[in-house]
Amino acid sequence: MNRIIDKKKLAEDIFMIRVYAPYIASECKPGQFVIVQLDDDYSERIPLTIMDAEPEKGKIILVVQAVGKTTHELTDLPEGAVIKN
Repeated sequence: MNRIIDKKKLAEDIFMIRVYAPYIASECKPGQFVIVQLDDDYSERIPLTIMDAEPEKGKIILVVQAVGKTTHELTDLPEGAVIKN
């Protein structure tokens, strides 16, 4: 389980989300994708680009534009919320 550490609104419907995901942070490179699914049963799986990572802190940074159902749900989540994948 991965947890939203912090979230910052950059512009209308565009958010920077820092996620605690130590395994991904240790292996990823900027520009690679992660597949995000908000819950087990009813959420679609969406690819999001990793903007940056802080491997020493176990964090990845995503920039998300809320345009569809799942990206709106993701950007509505509070800090501390758990993301399945």
